[in-house]
Amino acid sequence: MITNLVVFAFLVGLLTGAVVVGAITWAKALGLKMSWWKWILLALWYMLLLFLLFAGFTFMGEGEVAAGWKTIGIAVVLMVILGAALVRILITGRTHPEA
Repeated sequence: MITNLVVFAFLVGLLTGAVVVGAITWAKALGLKMSWWKWILLALWYMLLLFLLFAGFTFMGEGEVAAGWKTIGIAVVLMVILGAALVRILITGRTHPEA
């Protein structure tokens, strides 16, 4: 039986594929030297982003709307901080500076 959750998971999977292709193109366009551990850090950041958003919306679906919004609010702050640190790590090994 196809439910809304199955459709949602399918759409997230499609979007994740687009994110992977976009990340590869983005890294090449910026001239980043991406090693295997940098790709793992990037993938972990993306998985944490998805997990925190799914957790927040799951709280909302279970009737805990305030907890869901708090989770999403904390997740946004956390992901911006971690994203800034990740960008700093990724930019340190560029082959050519952005003009």
